Amino acid sequence: MGNKDTLEDVFVAVLRPKNQVSLSSKEYRAKAYEILLKEVPLEGKEKKRKKVLLATKLKAGGDKSKSILDYVDETIKPLSSNQSCAGKRVVHMKKFILEGDNEGKEASLFVVPVSLILFNTTASLSTAPGAPSVNVLFSSAILSEVNAPSLCFFPLRRWLAEQHTVPHAIPALFRPAPVERVKTNVSNPAYSSEGKLSDEGLHMGYTALEIKSKMMSLEKADMCILNPLYGSDLQYTNRVDKVIINPYFGLGAPDYSKIQIPKREKWQHGPNCVTEDKDHQWVDDFPLHRSALEGDTELISKLLDSGFSVKQLDNDHWAPIHYACWHGKVEATKLLLEKGNCNPNLLNGQLSSPLHFAARGGHAEIVQLLLQHPEIDRHIEDQQKRSPFQVCEENKQNEWEETVKLLQQANSKPYEKVRIYRMDGSYRSVELKHGNNTTVQQIMEGMRLSQETQQYFTIWICSENLHLQLKPYHKPLQHLRIWTEIVTDLTVLDPQRETPQLFLRRDVRLPLEIEKKVEDPLAILILFDEARHCLLKGFFPAPDNKLITLASLLLQIIYGNYESKKHKQGFLNEENLKSIVPISKVKSKAYHWTNRILHEYKALSTSEGVSKEMHHLQRLFLQNCWDIPTYGAAFFTGQVYTKASASNHKVIRVYVGVNTKGLHLMNMETKVLLISLEYSTFIWQLGHADQYFQIHSGDNKMNFIVHTKQAGLIVKLLMKLSGQITPNEKGITDKYAYG
Repeated sequence: MGNKDTLEDVFVAVLRPKNQVSLSSKEYRAKAYEILLKEVPLEGKEKKRKKVLLATKLKAGGDKSKSILDYVDETIKPLSSNQSCAGKRVVHMKKFILEGDNEGKEASLFVVPVSLILFNTTASLSTAPGAPSVNVLFSSAILSEVNAPSLCFFPLRRWLAEQHTVPHAIPALFRPAPVERVKTNVSNPAYSSEGKLSDEGLHMGYTALEIKSKMMSLEKADMCILNPLYGSDLQYTNRVDKVIINPYFGLGAPDYSKIQIPKREKWQHGPNCVTEDKDHQWVDDFPLHRSALEGDTELISKLLDSGFSVKQLDNDHWAPIHYACWHGKVEATKLLLEKGNCNPNLLNGQLSSPLHFAARGGHAEIVQLLLQHPEIDRHIEDQQKRSPFQVCEENKQNEWEETVKLLQQANSKPYEKVRIYRMDGSYRSVELKHGNNTTVQQIMEGMRLSQETQQYFTIWICSENLHLQLKPYHKPLQHLRIWTEIVTDLTVLDPQRETPQLFLRRDVRLPLEIEKKVEDPLAILILFDEARHCLLKGFFPAPDNKLITLASLLLQIIYGNYESKKHKQGFLNEENLKSIVPISKVKSKAYHWTNRILHEYKALSTSEGVSKEMHHLQRLFLQNCWDIPTYGAAFFTGQVYTKASASNHKVIRVYVGVNTKGLHLMNMETKVLLISLEYSTFIWQLGHADQYFQIHSGDNKMNFIVHTKQAGLIVKLLMKLSGQITPNEKGITDKYAYG
């Protein structure tokens, strides 16, 4: 090792490209670069000069980059109107052996890339304004024209040629420094009167009071955005990759008595070295998790009021309630469940629930708290298929014996039940083996239907004016709990007037070709009940002949064979008509149909070619419904605006039916079918914020807009049933999406 004070010979090649185009070229051309040279007189020949590189001597142990930039800066400043050097980086190219008087000594060659406009073509160095020039001249020369005999020029050209073969190397070499690439600098005008903050950073020399003072001044900022490109050679882009907001802003001044001054070893590599502290990073990024871990209920309450989510998962995929249950923080758990409305069955990344964690630690009080929650799944399993009871027995920590008793008592309780209705008003009570955490798939298994029959039906949640088909993984009881929120999101109705119930109904995705092959009497009965319900509610707009035929079939199904003494003209009063014809036709047309209905009823009863077995008659009813355009449709509500006159518009409230055939619009009041389009004849487009959708019909050149808060659901269902997306793909909205 040499002495740090030893002077070292250094040569500096100050380079600039002649134009921007040369930077992007993959082929090296010496004439594309200019180099700054110093002209010195030849010995004994004052009028003749030679061009040489800039040369200086530097201390071997110093900061060479800074020293070289300072040297170049001082050299060039008089030549460029006293402007500072545009070179911001120094590249060490090579070391070589000197010749001549210094033969045998080593010298280093450094390259300083500069901007396109830097120094004049030729200039002389003056000692002072108005003073005569000394005999040292500076000039720029095209690199290809430099013929001076020097050991530096040939390696320099070869090095540049190599850099051109490396992608992005040349543009990076001449790119401005990061500090010059700052796009915008914003300061808070509210604090401008208090003076500019000091640029000095915190260091180990400050006392705790000085740190407190500086932190107080920094609290005026509620957001800190760090430029990840600063100090790098990466190009500036206008894309933001991360914005970090201070979650503690507005919560009051911190407790400065808890300030911890960092240990000196964290700064041993110098002030520019940043050592990542993962624990502190976790505390900063997930304050609600930290508060739950520590059981700090006061801070938990403030964070919940500030909008922090109890569902947020940290880097280990744990939610705040997982930390509270793991560490036995009873009050924190209670606060997260009650004020935060946290799901007690929330799973972490390893599929463990809060009940698993509380049982593992033997935290009996938390286990009891969780078991009392109405939505708790007592039999929930983790990734290893273990119940909380099994986890508790395996670990045996703290109050594990009391915890085991609580879990045994909970498991011995009978399951709660939920009613699943059919469209005829009957219902079946299904056990909720997983409490409110029970899924649609689990309820379907509890319906005790055959595997074949299950494929035709699914669970719907319905109120008077809103009907939603649920996905297999949806949890219906949780939908029941938030039904007012769902109604508010998807309609303009009063949610208090919408009482939800769970129904077993036809799957809207069931292809008609599959339904036509159904032979199971129970499946036919359920399909018949739903078809009859839709007919009587007016959702099957059809010609009069079709409605009369369906009415006669219903008479045969309800009353059996025709009897002339019983089924006379007065038999079909208003009450009986309501059970066989659409409600919209009872007063307008049904009385004129009575003779025709009774005539077809009599013909059906006396026909020998028609089986009188109930499931055959029900299937015959379905067969007569299959060609009705809206059969099997899911119905939504919306509005269409039509031009009533030149000055105003008329609003028509409509039902929007979507099935495997296409899209259908019905007048909500009259139940008249306004338009029916098959998938191949129209295209659709979802409007802004899912508040409307637009239909373009190619056949009749019709364009119209339906305004509805259910537009996202309608478009997604259209895409599924038309085959544009598969049932497993996630579409526009998945919150209340169809299965």
